[in-house]
Amino acid sequence: MKIFDLVEKFAGYGFNKSHSAAYALVSYQTLWLKAHYPAEFMAAVMTADMDNTEKVVGLVDECWRMGLKILPPDINSGLYHFHVNDDGEIVYGIGAIKGVGEGPIEAIIEARNNGGYFRELFDLCARTDIKKLNRRVLEKLIMSGAFDRLGPHRAALMNSLGDALKAADQHAKAEAIGQADMFGVLAEEPEQIEQSYASCQPWPEQVVLDGERETLGLYLTGHPINQYLKEIERYVGGVRLKDMHPTERGKVTTAAGLVIAARVMVTKRGNRIGICTLDDRSGRLEVMLFTDALDKYQQLLEKDRILIVSGQVSFDDFSGGLKMTAREVMDIDEAREKYARGLAISLTDRQIDDQLLNRLRQSLEPHRSGTIPVHLYYQRADARARLRFGATWRVSPSDRLLNDLRGLIGSEQVELEFD
Repeated sequence: MKIFDLVEKFAGYGFNKSHSAAYALVSYQTLWLKAHYPAEFMAAVMTADMDNTEKVVGLVDECWRMGLKILPPDINSGLYHFHVNDDGEIVYGIGAIKGVGEGPIEAIIEARNNGGYFRELFDLCARTDIKKLNRRVLEKLIMSGAFDRLGPHRAALMNSLGDALKAADQHAKAEAIGQADMFGVLAEEPEQIEQSYASCQPWPEQVVLDGERETLGLYLTGHPINQYLKEIERYVGGVRLKDMHPTERGKVTTAAGLVIAARVMVTKRGNRIGICTLDDRSGRLEVMLFTDALDKYQQLLEKDRILIVSGQVSFDDFSGGLKMTAREVMDIDEAREKYARGLAISLTDRQIDDQLLNRLRQSLEPHRSGTIPVHLYYQRADARARLRFGATWRVSPSDRLLNDLRGLIGSEQVELEFD
């Protein structure tokens, strides 16, 4: 009886050899599939976890690490689940878009299967059972990039959505009347519906990426750091994260990237340590902030923030990669104030008029509390001159100011000057 009691207790957590052998076989089969059919394997795994956005984000990251290409969700080529196309690329599952249920997606795919690919937004709204769609679902699909083939750009699609839904509702009512008309007067076909997109400027890249982050949980068609790459090369001497190497003892190097994760942990001795992960799309680097540095810079440790960090780089025995022990941390605005020597605005004789100059003044006015001088470069066919604004017009070169000026004048005509 005593022996039986011992065996019974062990049975609560023990595994017999046959159980271990079965798990070993499953592990072998899983690894074999991942090695020989990586795209199909990862598509199946992401489909299994479609309802868990955090898991999908981690799996997408693993796909990129494996060198697999993931295409954005596409209402014409996509399915509810993740799948692999004829070129071996993984097509993002429409069902993994946050805020979009299975019912609306099935209705859209059914309409596509019955009538072929959708030509544009108005065609999709007219051919899909409008009772199964609503504006919120369509907005999420636009923000995710699933409708990119249906219109000129996402801003136009979003601003035209009301007209498309109204036209679809009118078409549905006309079709119902036509079907009941004893004289056989048929409703207008979907392709006959008038199609007119709203005239508007495309969204800035950051707005596009924010929409992807909201609906997919990650940036899929771009990276927020892209617009800063040329600038941060000045701060880090052109060294990307993938090119980082361990530094000699006492030697400091500088790295820059987007914060993709940040947390604070407490050691057994009660000391606080900050840990953040930087990503510059070439690689990643884990940054450690011990007590003194954490007390000074903790307010900067926020996801989706561009940071420039100076410190010592060493091997991380736990992860097998590199880590940096931070000594100084700056965000992009602080780095500009420290390193930039001027804000250059270039205008041609064809651009300059009273209206433009007034709008330029209005853009600069709210930012006249900084230390960076403004230089206006005027150019015509036979001459070029530089006008240096007075000291009272020194500005803080924030993203808002730079984006306003680039939208007003042109992206190539506004840049920061460095030594």
